[in-house]
Amino acid sequence: MTFLKSSTKHYRIQINLVISFIILLGFLTVGFSTYAIYSKLIKEDIVNISKLTASNIYGEIGNELTKPIFVSLTMANDSFVKKWILDEQANPNTKEHRLELQQYLLGIKSKYLYDSVFLISDPSKIYYHYEGINKIISPTDSHDVWYYNFVNSQMIYDLDVDTDQANQNRLSVFINCRIVDEDKNLLGVTGVGLEIQHVQELLSGFESNYKLEAILFSRDGSIQIDSAGSHMGAGNLFTDPILQSKQEAILANRTGYEIIEFKDQPYDGYYITKYIEDLDWYLLVKKDTSDLAATLNAQIYRFTFIYIFITALVLLFANRIITKHRLEMLSLTKTDTPTGLMNRRGFNEKIQDFVTHKKTAEATHIFIFDIDNFKHVNDRYGHMVGDNVLHMVGQLASSFVGTQGNISRWGGDEFAGSLNGTSEELNPKLDSFLNQIRNHPELSSYGITISLGITKIHMVDSAESVVHRADQALYKAKDLGKNCYYVMEIQQK
Repeated sequence: MTFLKSSTKHYRIQINLVISFIILLGFLTVGFSTYAIYSKLIKEDIVNISKLTASNIYGEIGNELTKPIFVSLTMANDSFVKKWILDEQANPNTKEHRLELQQYLLGIKSKYLYDSVFLISDPSKIYYHYEGINKIISPTDSHDVWYYNFVNSQMIYDLDVDTDQANQNRLSVFINCRIVDEDKNLLGVTGVGLEIQHVQELLSGFESNYKLEAILFSRDGSIQIDSAGSHMGAGNLFTDPILQSKQEAILANRTGYEIIEFKDQPYDGYYITKYIEDLDWYLLVKKDTSDLAATLNAQIYRFTFIYIFITALVLLFANRIITKHRLEMLSLTKTDTPTGLMNRRGFNEKIQDFVTHKKTAEATHIFIFDIDNFKHVNDRYGHMVGDNVLHMVGQLASSFVGTQGNISRWGGDEFAGSLNGTSEELNPKLDSFLNQIRNHPELSSYGITISLGITKIHMVDSAESVVHRADQALYKAKDLGKNCYYVMEIQQK
């Protein structure tokens, strides 16, 4: 028996050695013949890494500047602001009247912590600041040319990099929004300003962490913001021969990434550009990949044996598990565990399908809602109660959409979904849904309500634009006092 066990063990060792030798021999044989292909894959990985970095910067820039745009647009459409300008013409020298506006502007600054909040009355040409009257603008003042250029452009809003005379001439990016009355007559311009330093620090962080250069530039190639601030307002990217040769393609690509490879001894790498719609600017990321490529090539030789040996062992056990649970895992990647609803990834696929088949999606609406003051529930009652609230809201939302749409947990206390039907059909349904939430026996005991933003998919929409508009509608519902919904129409250009 001992001899039999010893023989079996010896045989098993022999088999393992033979298999290991065959795997190693096969890898070495194929490895040398496919080195050129492997090198190509390395370059593709570098491009993907650079694109991911550009995507992260794009998201952060959007978070930094999109919200101020929304706040400025909200100010420009505020009935208080419009009425104040009209009243100003009747009471041009009333101190109390001006104090009302100053307190309004100061309130916006205090709430959002912007560096500047301003309003220019077109009838009086007075530049009002949150600290009071700053100046009277004039077409002969070089610092005021921006106002007349913006007014003449007929744009709803734009972004302008300039010095802030009301803030010690610090370089800032201003969001300027047109104020008009019901007849579309110009009343003035309002908006907010952020010191460039905030955005510069954001770009500097990415440059430091990912060893790259990041720049925001306008359509004519003018550098608007860079991390050092040394080229802003003066440098032009299209003086670079490589970028100049690709200028038309860069400006034409407004949906994806434009990837341009360059070889500039002793460096080589990629330019990656991405259009930022809300800003009407472009993001450029320059990634030098020579050192990274050299490092990856060295790693190929250093870890080849370890990699293939571990891979062989992992594959031996993982293949059975992967085969058995493949469908299960695929389902889980698109399911939110606490609520049992579709998760963000699953719903993103739905949205993409909607905008791809726009002819059948003309009566489709996308909505996003979140639970008002949900943090208070977690803080007061604990996360188990919070999870239960999420589950109950999710079930009510699922019943609400029924077979006429889809519902997903978007993340945190946010849910997103789709609904088919006209606005006239959906309004009573939305009213009923909000009532179900606020009158639910258990949810009402926690004071649960929701705020919801909804918008219709149009032929011109991309997945990003319709989600952005639904998100804007949600913010509008929040601004209206929560516990309500807001329908956001597409802005006609």
